[in-house]
Amino acid sequence: MRERGWTEEGLLPAGWPAGHLTSPAGAAAEPTNWRRIVFGPDPSRTLRRVLVWVACTLLMFHYMVVPVKVVGASMTPTYRDGAVNLVNRLAYTRHTPKRGDVVVLHDGEDLILKRIIAVPGETVALERGVFKINGKALRDQFSVVRIEADFDPIKLAANEYFVIGDNRAASIFGKYPKQAILGKIVF
Repeated sequence: MRERGWTEEGLLPAGWPAGHLTSPAGAAAEPTNWRRIVFGPDPSRTLRRVLVWVACTLLMFHYMVVPVKVVGASMTPTYRDGAVNLVNRLAYTRHTPKRGDVVVLHDGEDLILKRIIAVPGETVALERGVFKINGKALRDQFSVVRIEADFDPIKLAANEYFVIGDNRAASIFGKYPKQAILGKIVF
């Protein structure tokens, strides 16, 4: 009985002798080593690269971009309960927050997600369910629900921002200092 190889059956690349699974003739006779495949030709260099990537990832997700889970319905429909969003902690290092920005704030031990509706130096009032900024009604494209409350005008100090959730009926609102802002929502 004649011995038949896989090459004739088309199972091996051309040039590979039948019955040899390590390498074709003329190539290195050493079989492929799993350590070489996983760690590359220089394991110490690979280890250094992995350590650099781990350090960069830890720095990025601890100091620059922080994941935050939305809890509650105060930002519905813009941000759903249970969604995880990223917060850019460096967003306000070069410029100040502006009206319409969605920010994460420190509220005691908790982090809260709110939208800025008034910036420092402005006066905020709530009259018959309509927010007024410096006496003018706020054009609110983010909420269709009105708050059934009133409060007297509040003048914001030089470092204070007035925030509220997009779901006005289920949201707390108020003024917070700039130091309470952790960062701006990326998405």
